[in-house]
Amino acid sequence: MITRENLNKLHALTKAVNDAKESASEYLRTAQDRFKSRTHKLMREGKEIELTEKVLWDEVFYMGPTCQAGKILQTVHPEVFEGYKKQDEAANELKKFTIVELGVDYAALSLSDYLMVTESLFELMLGERGLPTKPPLN
Repeated sequence: MITRENLNKLHALTKAVNDAKESASEYLRTAQDRFKSRTHKLMREGKEIELTEKVLWDEVFYMGPTCQAGKILQTVHPEVFEGYKKQDEAANELKKFTIVELGVDYAALSLSDYLMVTESLFELMLGERGLPTKPPLN
C-alpha cells in the first residue's frame, strides 16, 4: 500500500541515487579528462607494456572494475571507484525499499506492477481528498 510517507521516502531515495550517479560520473569525467595521457607500465603475456589511462579506462568499461586495468586505476583514482560504490549502495537501498514497501522491483516493473502502483496512487489521492477509495457494492 502506498502512503504519503512511502512516496516521500521513495523520492528521497531516488534523489540519493541520482545524486550519487551524478557525482560518480563527474569523478570519472574529471579523471579521464585530466589524466588520459598519463601512462602506466604493466605486464601482458610476459612482456612489459605501457598503456595510457584512456586505454585502461576503456578496458574497465568492457571488462569491469576487477580487471588488471581496474586495479591499477583504483590505486590512482580511488574517488571514482568509491563514487560508483556509493551509487550501487544507494540503488540497492532504493530497490530494497520498493520491494518491501511497495511490493514491486522498480528495475523489473511489469505492466501488472505498474497498474497496481497506479491504482494504489489513485486510492491514496482519493483518500487524501476524503473520497471513497472503493466503489460501493451493488
